[in-house]
Order: sequence, then C-alpha cells, then structure tokens
Amino acid sequence: MGVVSTNLKPICQAMVRNLQSAKSSEETLGAVKVDAELVSDQGSISKIKTFTVVSDEPETSGGKNAGPSPLGYFISSIGFCQNLTFARQAALLGLDFDALETTVIGRWERKGQFGIDDAEPSFREITVEMKVISKQPIERVAEVTRLTRIRCPLHTTLAKATKVTDRLLINGQDVAI
Repeated sequence: MGVVSTNLKPICQAMVRNLQSAKSSEETLGAVKVDAELVSDQGSISKIKTFTVVSDEPETSGGKNAGPSPLGYFISSIGFCQNLTFARQAALLGLDFDALETTVIGRWERKGQFGIDDAEPSFREITVEMKVISKQPIERVAEVTRLTRIRCPLHTTLAKATKVTDRLLINGQDVAI
C-alpha cells in the first residue's frame, strides 16, 4: 500500500465498533470547537485543539497576507476531509492505492460581501476532483470514491447547500462516479 499506514484499518475498525456500541445518539455526535480572534484589520488567529492558525486577506483586500484567507481554509477543509474519508474507506475495504490528490475549487459571488445588486455572498458551485493512482480495478476505486462522497461530513453538508460537482481520475483516466 502506498500512502496509507497499515495501522489505519484496525483504528477505523475500532472506531466503527465504538460507534456501533454507543448507547445513545449523544455518544455518536462529533463536535469541533474553534476560538477565532480578530487581531488586525483583516487578520485573525484561531485556536483549534492545541494548534494556532493564522488567517488573513491579501494586501489587495486590506489584509497583510499573513496567512491563507478564511475561504482558503474552508475550501482546503473539503479536500482534507475527502482525503481522510477516502483513506478510511480504502482501509476498511482493503483497497490499496499509491497516491491521492484532491483539488477543490469554490466559486462564490463576491458582490454579496458589499451588498451590491442584492447578491448573496454564497458559493454557487464547488468542484471536487479526486485523482487516485492505484493498481486496483477501476470499479473498486470508484466505489470507495462513491462511499467517500456520501460519508464525508463536509461533502454531505455542502451538497445540501450548494451545487457540488465531483470528478474522479484514476491513473489519469476520467471515471464516472
């Protein structure tokens, strides 16, 4: 197996067992807490667990370019979540793969931030393109990708709110999912 540790399968199996044996739905809920503080005109720092993350806008938007923009983190989070969900599903199903790269592009209406033309500053479309290198049959990789789409918390949440377009490339070949 390429990028996924051999320890991932037993860890995922333990997570599944723990969730299946939960006595109440409260025990199965996940929670993410972030404390964000504005520290400059456009810059913020967030505390996430033991990590401090800096976010800022480019100078052209009034920031100091001290870190990625909030939307950059948002879009990155989709890619991160897709990757870890794919890795977990692959581990559970015994799918070996050599590489995984997810490209996410979000298109949103910038006029909405300034109240121009009654536009809403929401994302109009998010494209998620997963590129997988694997010696496994294409259909097995596509099945793990389909499961990733429906089991990734960010993907499923966003798909309820905006148009999400998915693409899958396996060994460079475009595959329908």
